[in-house]
Amino acid sequence: MPRRLRRDPPVAGDTAAPRRPIRPRVEIAAYWLLYVVAFGAAVLHWRVGNVALAVLCGVAVVMSIRDIAHFHRSMR
Repeated sequence: MPRRLRRDPPVAGDTAAPRRPIRPRVEIAAYWLLYVVAFGAAVLHWRVGNVALAVLCGVAVVMSIRDIAHFHRSMR
């Protein structure tokens, strides 16, 4: 897990609420960009008849959706 997403261990006597990790906006934006571009590329390759690249782009879409969902779940 990246360092910026880790939570610091609680300090003895610390009554403050645990700190939330800084939202990795650039990473989330990159996954959304990957999703949009890969989805369009998958459709384009499928229509042209290049099934291998369409499947590869489809896998990239699924992976980016998984990562977007993971970040949104970890922010709760």
